Amino acid sequence: MSFGTLSFSSHIMKPYLTILLLSSLLFLACVHHASPEEQQIEEVAYNYCIATSNYNLDSAALFSTEEHTRTALATARFLLQYVDSAYIASDAPATIEIKRVTVTSDTTAYAVYHKQTPIKDFVDTLDLCKENGRWLVYTPVENQKIR
Repeated sequence: MSFGTLSFSSHIMKPYLTILLLSSLLFLACVHHASPEEQQIEEVAYNYCIATSNYNLDSAALFSTEEHTRTALATARFLLQYVDSAYIASDAPATIEIKRVTVTSDTTAYAVYHKQTPIKDFVDTLDLCKENGRWLVYTPVENQKIR
């Protein structure tokens, strides 16, 4: 009798196990894996954020367009000379986490990042564009002030 019960139980459980297995496979198939392009964008965004967080604007320039370097980073470099070195020291180390990368076209994307230092904690966005096959941080025209 117990053999018949075991057979009956496995007969009833087989459809449930099949459904569980198929559901697990479907879930794993739906999990988003970053494309190689998204990985490149994430790497550039991370390196730029780490460089600026450590007040290393020369390194940040390696990950930004020439125009962004001439405008935003030049402004930051100018303002940095007026920041107290004790404040800079108290603002380290920085932890950067790229939360999300969104490709908006073949040549534009943005990355949402979380920056945390001993005195700051915020989420912000970086705009990136593709120039000569490389993803770089840039300032979109609509964000620039017209003088």
